[in-house]
Amino acid sequence: MITRGRFIFTNAPGRIAIFKLVNGRLDTKEIANKLHRTPSNVLHDIKKMADLELIELKRDANGNVMKKNGRNVYEKSPLVQHVPLSYFQNTITAQKSVKKVKISKKSKSSFKNQIRLPNENEILDICKDLETQVYEFKTAGTDIRKITKEIGAFLNTSQGGIIFYGVEDDGTIVGTDKKVSELDQPLQNSVRNTISPSVSIKIKKETLFGTDILLILIDPWDKRTVYYYEKRALIRHGTNVFTATPEEIKKLHKGIPIA
Repeated sequence: MITRGRFIFTNAPGRIAIFKLVNGRLDTKEIANKLHRTPSNVLHDIKKMADLELIELKRDANGNVMKKNGRNVYEKSPLVQHVPLSYFQNTITAQKSVKKVKISKKSKSSFKNQIRLPNENEILDICKDLETQVYEFKTAGTDIRKITKEIGAFLNTSQGGIIFYGVEDDGTIVGTDKKVSELDQPLQNSVRNTISPSVSIKIKKETLFGTDILLILIDPWDKRTVYYYEKRALIRHGTNVFTATPEEIKKLHKGIPIA
C-alpha cells in the first residue's frame, strides 16, 4: 500500500494535496474549490487513488455510499489512515537531494558493457515514466517465452535493457509471483533453447517498500556478436520488438548499432 502511494505521489504535489483533504467529510467539488482546481481534474486523481485502494467511498452503517450535495464523499483506506503524510513524501525529498556524480573516463570504459542496476528511487521514476527503449515491464505470470523474446531483442541493441518482472504496462508495481530461484532456471533454459550464441542472463530482486519485483538485466550489445532468437535477429525500437531486415543484419555483423 505504501509502495502504491509513493509511486503515484512521486513528483506530484497536487495529488498529495488532494489526498490530504480526503477526510470523509468533503465532497469532490469542495476539495477542488479548496485547491483552486477544476472538479474534473480532482476527480481524475481521486479515481487513481481509489483504483490503488489508497482511498475509498465512505459508506453509512447500512453500506450505502454517502453523498454530499449529490457528489460522492471519500475517506482514506483503513490501512493508510494513520500513516504520516511525510512518509509518502520521502521519495520526493530523496530525489531532490540526489546529486549528480561525475564519472571518469576510466570508470565509463570499465562499465560500458554492463547494464547498471537502478536504485529504489530510480525504479520509481522509471515506473512513473513508463516503458522506453531500455525498460520493459512484464506483469507477474507472463509467459517465459515472451520474456525470452524481449531478451533476444535487447541483446542486439546498443544500450541493452532491463525487464521489470512484477510491473504492469501502466507502471503499477504489483509485485512478483516468483522468487529469483523460481524464475532463473526456467528463464535460463528458455534462453539456452531459443537464443544463439548462448548467453547467461542476470536476475536481481528489488524490494520497494515491502513489495518485491525482479529485474532481468541484459547487458549492452558488444558490437561483435549477432544474437538470433529462433533463427531470427531481433531488434528493439522504442518499446517494440522487430525482426531485423537483411540490411540491418549486415550492419550488425559489421559492428554498426541499429538501435
